[in-house]
Amino acid sequence: MFHFLVPSAHLRPLLLIVCWLAGLGGASAQFDDTAAKYVTPSLIADTAAVAPGKAFTVGVRLKMDPGWHVYYQFSGDSGAPPTIAWELPAGFKAGEPQWPLPKSYLDEGDMLTYIYDGEVVLPVEITPPATLPPGEVTLKAKLKWLVCEKICVPGQADVDLILPVGEAAPANTEVFAQVRAQLPKSSGAPFQVQWDRSKATEFSLRIEGLAKDFKAEFFPLPPAGVKPSRGQASAVADDGTRTITYPIEEGGAPNLAWRGVLVTNQEGAPREGWLLDSASGGTFAATPTAESAPPSAPVVPHLFTLLWSAFLGGLILNLMPCVLPVIALKIFGFVQQAGEEPKRVFRLGLAFVGGVFAFFLSLAALIIGLKAFGISLTWGFQFQHVGILVGLIALVFVFGLNLLGVFEIALTGGAAGKLSELSSKEGYGGAFLHGMFTTLLGTSCTAPFLGAVLGFAFVAPPHIVVLLFAVIAAGMSLPYFLLTAKPAWMRYLPKPGMWMERLKQFMGFIMLGVVVWLLGVLGQSRGVDPLIAVSSFLLVLALACWLYGVTHGKVIGWVAIIALLAGGWFFFLHGKIDVPKPTGGGAATVAGGIPWEPWSDARVAEATKNGQAVFVDFTADWCLNCKYNEKFVLETDPVRAALKDKNVLPLKADWTNADPAITAILKKHGRVGVPVYLLYPGGDAKPLLLPEILTQSILLEALGKLGS
Repeated sequence: MFHFLVPSAHLRPLLLIVCWLAGLGGASAQFDDTAAKYVTPSLIADTAAVAPGKAFTVGVRLKMDPGWHVYYQFSGDSGAPPTIAWELPAGFKAGEPQWPLPKSYLDEGDMLTYIYDGEVVLPVEITPPATLPPGEVTLKAKLKWLVCEKICVPGQADVDLILPVGEAAPANTEVFAQVRAQLPKSSGAPFQVQWDRSKATEFSLRIEGLAKDFKAEFFPLPPAGVKPSRGQASAVADDGTRTITYPIEEGGAPNLAWRGVLVTNQEGAPREGWLLDSASGGTFAATPTAESAPPSAPVVPHLFTLLWSAFLGGLILNLMPCVLPVIALKIFGFVQQAGEEPKRVFRLGLAFVGGVFAFFLSLAALIIGLKAFGISLTWGFQFQHVGILVGLIALVFVFGLNLLGVFEIALTGGAAGKLSELSSKEGYGGAFLHGMFTTLLGTSCTAPFLGAVLGFAFVAPPHIVVLLFAVIAAGMSLPYFLLTAKPAWMRYLPKPGMWMERLKQFMGFIMLGVVVWLLGVLGQSRGVDPLIAVSSFLLVLALACWLYGVTHGKVIGWVAIIALLAGGWFFFLHGKIDVPKPTGGGAATVAGGIPWEPWSDARVAEATKNGQAVFVDFTADWCLNCKYNEKFVLETDPVRAALKDKNVLPLKADWTNADPAITAILKKHGRVGVPVYLLYPGGDAKPLLLPEILTQSILLEALGKLGS
């Protein structure tokens, strides 16, 4: 999971305007005018002068406006830590920043993050050379940060600090005394720690010797490329012993070396923290120094992990059942093009790829634009809004009629003479629209690897949103790009012939099958009356398409078509499809099947409070992956038996109509689409998030751990 992501649901695209502002205490800053409203950056030193060869400390100070915060070196579920890029005189060396004890903070959307508010000073050891000329030295640094409240604003500043060369003398002693008191310690801890790193899916630490009335909080510093989920603390025993377990979302492996800061607190006493290192068998690691400190946060590996997941998710999206019908059409198009000039085939492939990119980038722009107005968007939203769904049904229906030969796109005017030449070739515009259409249907599915990526893409800063969706598009379009870039590979496809016309007609029926599926989604989500209304309008739409075919696009034909469609809309659709949404998280149980109950947050709380485990299936009528998992994984004898044996309460959360309560739970767990599966062990334990593409073995293994 990547940590340059912004947790706010009200992110607004910001234009950063750079200007000069005066600093304090000999420091000056050039920084973003918008961020300047919320953060004042500066540099301070613990010495009044620089002595040759004698190390001193410079504090990078960030003062936040009330209610605003910046992030710790590991920011948690979202956010990004401040970064420092030094520009020092020749011979000077800067160590890594040290990080005072952070606070835990629940961001909007129930994302747990680790923050600093009010003011934070990050001390950095600076070592000057053994000899220095008399005069002054100027220390410069480029700072970047992310500051958040209800919105998140990226900021940056060029700060500097001018110090004379001379005999070192203490300065800013009170500030640095407070800062050093809040740095993690390396010895004298009033407790012992035992690590358990034997599993790839989680790690835990058992804390012994700490009095029961002390609170203990662990701030993990995970290995590069590894993302832990929220920690799950056990009940505190009478002797104060407790265990904190962290499930691992990404990059897990047995016996990884974990580090972190354990912070203890007793009511009325200051917070204290100790830096722990699992590699030393539970003993304490030394406090970071300029030479030994690790990087401030594993940001870059997380970025590549996220992008790689986005690419694989886009690639696998081609295999989802919601995309396969239009994939077959594209392969059919490749067969048609097999005998054409290679350069034109490649350009057609690029047009198709352009359509895929256009759809994903348009979706990214839509997300950014709507979020600027405080409107949240989810994956598969077009299936949850009745107007968009009806438009999609009509589009697929027209596509099917075209394949069946009810009408063809006619060329008029000067282009008529080229009709014979182009009739057997797909145009660039058609290939582009085909790429967009393929992706439009594909967004009803959340492919493997895409769940976490989309969850954070929908709350990310604008540039990250665009980057992630572009990478998803690259993954999805790669097979088509390769096939058209190497037209010689098409020789393995069948030769053109009459079978192509028959296949085209057959695919027309496939498209009508997609229409039936979408009508079923409409009927399930809106009821019988809207289903009848839309079906009636489709008959009118079919007649309009036929008229277009027989009139060859003449003016009289267009007049009749427009009148027919307007009348059909008025008589069949106007006021008849926008019916109230059904309420509640419905559940359906087949004879002998799992005894599902409708999901509600209160029902989950009631069951888990009584120690009962709960399994929640987040699903939707338009989600084919959900239906596949329900039939071949959930509603199977081994799973039904395991749920019954473990006394697990099965709940079904129906997200067909974008129930806001269900949307909130999905976002709480970093998801914006279905399927999603949560297994609550019961009691105060946190739920386990299972994969989107579920298997019997995965689910049975998770159920088998209940009560163990």
